[in-house]
Amino acid sequence: MQLFTLSITDLTTFESVLHEEWAETEDLFEVGNRFARSMLAVNPSFRRRGMCVAIYDEAGIAVSLMPLDTLQ
Repeated sequence: MQLFTLSITDLTTFESVLHEEWAETEDLFEVGNRFARSMLAVNPSFRRRGMCVAIYDEAGIAVSLMPLDTLQ
């Protein structure tokens, strides 16, 4: 298991509060999807704005970028 950091971002100026979660690399899609659903429940204004779920490894390197609108 590794510690990953997740956020919602527009890839330019906006980044949500960071969320950390322990996961296996092969489970990142499910982890990102679950994070997206919880963030959209609290922030419905994130819909249809070109936002992405960004997942970073322990070194801070982006290992996954998933368009938020496709995860809804």
